[in-house]
Amino acid sequence: MSKRQHILDGARSVFAEQGYERATVDLIAAKAGVSKATVYNHFDDKQALFVAAVVEMCDGLRGDVEGCVGVPAGNVEEALQALGERLMSVSLSPASVNLYRQAIAEAQRLPEIGRMVFERGTLATQEAVADQLRRWDEAGALRIDDPRSAAIAFLALCQGDLIIRMRLGVLQSPAEAHIREAVRRAVSIFVRAHRP
Repeated sequence: MSKRQHILDGARSVFAEQGYERATVDLIAAKAGVSKATVYNHFDDKQALFVAAVVEMCDGLRGDVEGCVGVPAGNVEEALQALGERLMSVSLSPASVNLYRQAIAEAQRLPEIGRMVFERGTLATQEAVADQLRRWDEAGALRIDDPRSAAIAFLALCQGDLIIRMRLGVLQSPAEAHIREAVRRAVSIFVRAHRP
């Protein structure tokens, strides 16, 4: 693993534990097992390090989301159930929840962070789901007039109140049964609304 990657891993850990404001380059260097000078050889300042850590987290989550979608096949309700459960597992993972908490905490001071998380996280997820729904429409299994709006609705239905409870720390880790049931209700409502 490269020194840059060690620094980013250390930064993610320190930002998660301390928040942006209390995190210091000294703490990040110690966590990464490198000198402060090495951190500055790779990143101009703490803000550049925070942005790089957020970008890397978003790209990792986007890769996880893209791994959830595939060629539509079989029963549409079963496929949407599987898709919804995989997407919620990614969205409710500690890394994802932590990323959104940090973005919300810093968005006022660093608006590019909020924009970046939205574009590389939320928007990328919506586009992947919209593409999947478009293919179900083309196959005649669903009637989707506006795939992007339908994707937003599907994701919101799947999330229910689980995502807000996770981000606020009310729910530490949802059981698979909670996710399965929330997605089951979402799929039922969604398919009823979009049945050809």
